[in-house]
Amino acid sequence: MVKKILFICTGNTCRSVMAEFILKKMLKERNISDIEVSSAGIAASPAYMISGDLKNVLDEEKMDVSSHVSTQATPGIINDADLILVMEQRHRDVLERILPGAGKKTRLLKEYAGEDDDFDIADPIGQPERVYRATMNEIRGYITKLLPGLMKKRSE
Repeated sequence: MVKKILFICTGNTCRSVMAEFILKKMLKERNISDIEVSSAGIAASPAYMISGDLKNVLDEEKMDVSSHVSTQATPGIINDADLILVMEQRHRDVLERILPGAGKKTRLLKEYAGEDDDFDIADPIGQPERVYRATMNEIRGYITKLLPGLMKKRSE
């Protein structure tokens, strides 16, 4: 039964934040409250901020991330998740080093959504706002694809 989903990227300031808030919004729109969604990074720090360009994109989507704090992936956070969705293969590799055995519940987001090649989602950090928007749309597409499967797994 999937109850806690954790998204992972590098600094927990772009891709994993997008994924977290997209899924939270989709769950809220469907009145689903029994799935917890969070995010973290393999090289995160509370000092890292969400860029202004990404904040603009999230604001357009009516996603308030003002309370978000960049969070480091720790053994406890990893262990607590039922499903971990990462943005790049190297994120999966690092999680396995942080907590051996984490790979059993870790998948690349694109792979889990049913894509069959080039599983990494490029990091938009430092790019123009249009790149953040394109990455947001890409991630939204994958989450939309995997949502029916998540709904099924939460009741299994």
